[in-house]
Amino acid sequence: MLGCINSFYPNFKASISDKDIDNFEYAKQKFSDCYLMSTLETLSHTKNGRKVLKNQIEYDDNNPKLINCYFYNDNGVKEKYTVPTNAVVNGYDKLYIEQPNEIIRSMDISVAEYEKKHKSKPWICRVTSKFKTYPFENNLPSHFMKIFTGIEPRVIAETDFNIDLEGYRDQVMDLFKRMDKEKQHSFVIGTGVKMLDAKTWHVYVLEDVDLDNHTITVKEKRGNKPRTMNIDTALRTFKFIVGYFDSDLAKTESLL
Repeated sequence: MLGCINSFYPNFKASISDKDIDNFEYAKQKFSDCYLMSTLETLSHTKNGRKVLKNQIEYDDNNPKLINCYFYNDNGVKEKYTVPTNAVVNGYDKLYIEQPNEIIRSMDISVAEYEKKHKSKPWICRVTSKFKTYPFENNLPSHFMKIFTGIEPRVIAETDFNIDLEGYRDQVMDLFKRMDKEKQHSFVIGTGVKMLDAKTWHVYVLEDVDLDNHTITVKEKRGNKPRTMNIDTALRTFKFIVGYFDSDLAKTESLL
């Protein structure tokens, strides 16, 4: 059974380590959680993103075999979800088999339990989730980012009725100009009905923008290998972009 859910947030004493956070870069997607794994890795790329990860995920201070994950509900209250690492939580057997990283596994389970409790997943995801195994599947990156960080992310076309980013070129290029200049950012980029890597509706880490060469670098977490592509090709391929500049996440300090 899942550990107790506590709606009051205690002082943190056993945050995950820098090594744990570094491992998000190397962990591969072993289950249907591309938005979650891409978000965890992209947050690990920045100073404030790493602070968020340490504040939102911890090994339990009294029992190192338990991992506590924290999410903000609609009222801004921070809730704790506790998951054992040494025992299979009922109903999540396949996840324990498929995902060896215990922190990512615990995050998957915690998101599923959060969604079961609040039923706050965007309506379009709730419709498609009827055909999925776990509540953490089929989620919007923006929804996960908001409940995880407590901060609304920047969004381009995530829920618009578009098939690619061609019609958002000016908005995307303004974002890319800032990304190319600052480098401290945590963004993901996703496909819609258009297929890439034999998948539709898939989320990638948006690692880098290089305007001098008119390219971006993305990473798909199943293969876990970066890919550099022409910006024009990217605009014709991807549907949406979601994420933060590091200065956006500095706001989380007031929430901790």
